[in-house]
This record gives sequence, structure tokens and C-alpha cells, in this order.
Amino acid sequence: MTASARHGNRRSTSVARPSSASGLPTTWGVPWHGARRIQIYASTLVPGPLQVYGYREAVRSYPLARECGHDEAVLPSGLPVTFVLEESVLHHQVGGHDVMCAQISHLLGVVHPATNHSVSLIPLHAARTPEELPMEPFVIIDSRQVVLPVTPVPLVLEHREQTSRYTAAFARLHRLAITGCPASQHLAGLLSTLEPTPAGRTDIREGSDLPCAATA
Repeated sequence: MTASARHGNRRSTSVARPSSASGLPTTWGVPWHGARRIQIYASTLVPGPLQVYGYREAVRSYPLARECGHDEAVLPSGLPVTFVLEESVLHHQVGGHDVMCAQISHLLGVVHPATNHSVSLIPLHAARTPEELPMEPFVIIDSRQVVLPVTPVPLVLEHREQTSRYTAAFARLHRLAITGCPASQHLAGLLSTLEPTPAGRTDIREGSDLPCAATA
């Protein structure tokens, strides 16, 4: 957790899990209802709204990841959402070879969206300053709330100093990211590395542990 989350005004930090208007848990414990703009930074898992079915089901097999809301996937129609994903997210083997192929293929389809969703990717080789190092996953709602899905009950930050720091961090990370054609080419390169395993050879990545699920 960043200094802004550790040293912020405790009275301005809510730890209640928000609910949607229907009373059901919302994606990542985020109160989408009434939001006008959402910004999502992901450094451990593909965010719920971008998960394909197989990936989501695999995440659900990790209880703490499920409790943190990573298997939720519903966004209100028409809500503008900007996603920034660390490439490392796609190197965490979730659900096996076929699932990861499907997940990366899906991301290829949304990099050039005809919707209000914008998806960008920070390559592993991106040059970074200390202020641009990877962070914990977070969600920004209308620049006035920050949700940290790092515990079974996500932390909601509302103090202006805290939200401003995360908003500035998101802007820095977004500048590192690639989108459009460069992002498509990068994802296609990742997909090409997931070629079918030759017959008789065991894919050592299949069924491997998910190292960051419990901390996301």
C-alpha cells in the first residue's frame, strides 16, 4: 500500500463493501452506480470487466481473489472506463494454456473498441522512474474516490490528498502504456508465444500457482 493510503486521514477511509442498486456486490467492490468515469489500474490480475469466462472461473478457484471481487464482471452500459494493465498480468498463468490464449485474444479485440472502454498495456520493458514503478491495483471513480481491492473488504479512499495522489499516479502510468496498433502488435506477440504444446510434452505452466492472486 502506498504512503497515501497508510498515512491518510482515517476518518475519510471507508472499509465497507459497496453494493449496486440491486444489492449485489459490484465489480471489485466498486460503487459503479451513479459514476460518470472509471479508471482501472491492474498489476496482478486481468480486471473483472475484461475477463473471459474461463479466466473468471479459474480466479474463482482462489478464495481470497474471489473475496476481493476479481471475479465480478458487470459494468453499467455506456460508462466510460479507462483500463491500464501491466504486461506482467498476462504472464501470471491463470486457468492454463487455452484460457490464457482466450484471454489475450479477447484483449486483442478490445484494444480498438467501438465502445467507451479504453484498454492500454504497460510493456515489461518500459523504462521507468521511481515514481512510475508498479503499484497495487486500484480503481478511481470520478477522481473523487479510490478503491483499493487489496483486502476481502476493499478500502475506499475519499480524502482529497489521497485521491489526488492516485489520480496523478494513474496519469503517470497511463503515459507509460501503449494502446492502439502498438498494443495490438504487442498482444499478438504474446499470443504467438502461447503456441500449442507439442504432443507428449507437458506444459509446465499448466496448473501453476497464481502468485499474486492473494495480494490483489
